[in-house]
Amino acid sequence: MLNEFEIIEYYFKSKQLNNHYDPILGIGDDAAIISIDKKEKLAVSMDTLVEEVHFSRDASPEDIARKSLLVNLSDMAAMGAIPRWSTLSLTLPNYNHDWLEEFSNEFNNLLTQYSLSLIGGDLTKGPLSITIQMHGVVPDGKFLCRSGARPGDLIYVTGELGAAAYTLRYLKNSSKNLKPTDKEFKRLYQPEPRIKTGLEIRDIATSCIDISDGLFLDLSHILKASKVGAEIKLSDIPYTETLKKLNKDLAIELALAGGDDYELCFTIPSSISQSDLEKMITTVKIFQIGRISETSCELNLLDNNEKIYELKSTGYQHF
Repeated sequence: MLNEFEIIEYYFKSKQLNNHYDPILGIGDDAAIISIDKKEKLAVSMDTLVEEVHFSRDASPEDIARKSLLVNLSDMAAMGAIPRWSTLSLTLPNYNHDWLEEFSNEFNNLLTQYSLSLIGGDLTKGPLSITIQMHGVVPDGKFLCRSGARPGDLIYVTGELGAAAYTLRYLKNSSKNLKPTDKEFKRLYQPEPRIKTGLEIRDIATSCIDISDGLFLDLSHILKASKVGAEIKLSDIPYTETLKKLNKDLAIELALAGGDDYELCFTIPSSISQSDLEKMITTVKIFQIGRISETSCELNLLDNNEKIYELKSTGYQHF
């Protein structure tokens, strides 16, 4: 059986491929040394994924590797940053060669796919969890944040909502639910970080956030940071395919409060038309779902009769 340092060397350090953004010092020293251009700022984010909280006990090592890295890349997308470097802290209940081989192969494949360098991390024994810190770069003054939305701004989301939440619901009780499409199944463990979209909207968006805990809760973070309110039309929400076949209330709950979408929710000035915006954004379909209002922190969901709809669950929270 390999010891801690041999595991790091065999499964991770030895599989690293050279890329243009390799650090000055990486795995093997007490800390990594990286260099960035004077005209850039460093964007840093971190997420922890825990077994039976973020992924099921029977999830494959490849799926866990994908989700753990891709959700962190989604944070970079929300900031308009280009991801460059990553650290990985891995807590394992025991040494399992097959598990580590499958996890590390997929993890390293993704590092290559997104031109990332793994620059350090940690390995310890305990209940299975993965913590990743992501580092990206963004031109000075060009980063996206949650606090810039203004009354009158239009609210957009990328892609369709509810696929991952519905798939999770199906896996918990498949006998009483419609089977998700292959595309919806894939969204649970293979979200698509909208990195290119973040770059495309960097010069026009007034605020941005990635949808991890559900649209309602995450949009509320924008409203709180920007000290504004919002009105959302439920008829304009882009429901994923299977949700369109469900009971209306269930579809709304999954799309707005289910979470794990990892799409972008952003605001732009009303002076930019939908057609002009679609010319700027070429990487994903976008949907206008509402408008920013002056009422501080108040988020109203409007039904077809323009009446306020009360959402039973507002989004995922750990505590």
